[in-house]
Order: sequence, then C-alpha cells, then structure tokens
Amino acid sequence: MAGTTFGARLQLQPFVANQAPRDGDRQAVLLALTTEHFTLQTARAVTVNDSNGRTALYLGALSSSLVALALVAQQSTLGRVFWVFALTVLPAVLFLGLVTYVRVLQSSIEDIIYARAINRIRHYYTELDPSKAGYFLLSGRDDARGALQNMCLRDTWTQFLFTLPSAVAVLNGLLGGVTVALAVAFTGRVAPMLGTVAGAGLGSAVLAGHVAYQVHRFNHMKATVAALFPSPPG
Repeated sequence: MAGTTFGARLQLQPFVANQAPRDGDRQAVLLALTTEHFTLQTARAVTVNDSNGRTALYLGALSSSLVALALVAQQSTLGRVFWVFALTVLPAVLFLGLVTYVRVLQSSIEDIIYARAINRIRHYYTELDPSKAGYFLLSGRDDARGALQNMCLRDTWTQFLFTLPSAVAVLNGLLGGVTVALAVAFTGRVAPMLGTVAGAGLGSAVLAGHVAYQVHRFNHMKATVAALFPSPPG
C-alpha cells in the first residue's frame, strides 16, 4: 500500500508542477524571496566587515613590527640582535599576510555570489509586473557582470587591481621581498646589490602568484555558478 501511494504521488507531480501558481502560493514565494533578500544583504555586510577587520589586523601587526624593528635597530645599531629579530618577526607577519589574503579573497568571492543571488531575486520582482520594471534602477542580471555593474564596476582584469585582496597582495609581495633581501644580506657572503635583486625578484614572484590565484578563483566562480538571467552581450 505504501509503495502504491508513493507511486501515485510521483505520477501526480508533473501535473501539479504544470499548474499555474495560486495566489496563496505566490504570496508564500514572495515572502520567502523577500526574507532571502534580507538575509543575503546581511551576509554581504558580514563579508565586508570581516574583510575590513582582517585587513586592519594585518596592517596593525605590520605597522607594529616596523616600529619594533626601528626601536631594535636604534638599540643594537643594526647588530646581530636586529638581524635575528627581523628574520624572526617578518616571516611571522608574512604568514599572517598570506592567510589574510586568502580569507579576504574568499570573502570577496562570497560577496559577489550574494550579489548575484540578490539580482536573481530582483529579476523575479520585475517579472511580477513587467510594466513597473523601470522603477528598479539596479540590474536584475544574475551573472558576475550584472553584479559588478550594480556596484559601478567593470568585469575586466584591470578591476582586480583596485580590490582589497590586491592591496594585501602588494603588501605581501613587498614584505616577502624585504625578508629575502635581509636574509641574503645577513649571510654577509654576497654583495648588497645581489640581496636587493633577490628580494625584488621574489617580491615580484609573490605578487604575480597572488594575482594569478585571484584571477583563477574568480574565473572558477564564474564557471561553477550558472547564471539564469545573464547580461546581454555588448
């Protein structure tokens, strides 16, 4: 009997799904989407606050470390104590910068996904009464281009240069290059110019790796999160 009832339900599903939604069902869907819209907007605020907090923590640790290095340099007159202190503190701060970069990048991607979800809901709002769609100033396109357009941003690779992860990436590149230059200079077996070149090379490599990873993550997000209402070409 149970199997017969379950089979009957399966046979009725296509018929029920094809029926026009009742007013009560439409109101329930609208209420659910309104609640989801509010939840997504709150989640976007949380991701922005999290990114700002982590970046501020990283900048505070970096600034404090530089001040401490200056004080140690004055006391030890760039002696062995300074080199040991610098090569102990700077790698730790660099590790903090790396994990900060990864998390800030994740938060940026989450923010765009939430923005795309909001645009999808906004598109449903415009479908309720297409004649009133002109009252919605922001786009209802749920692809990355539509989400960025609502933020007055362009979906181009140059836009990556103006993001918070890119700012952290530049700091990590500089910090990595300085750490390597100090480590090479600490050996005392090479010319100072070689240490500078080694630091510049590693810093550039770290920055390039950050940017490549950032582009890869954003492209992966675009490829895995399908858009139901993409922006028109052009």
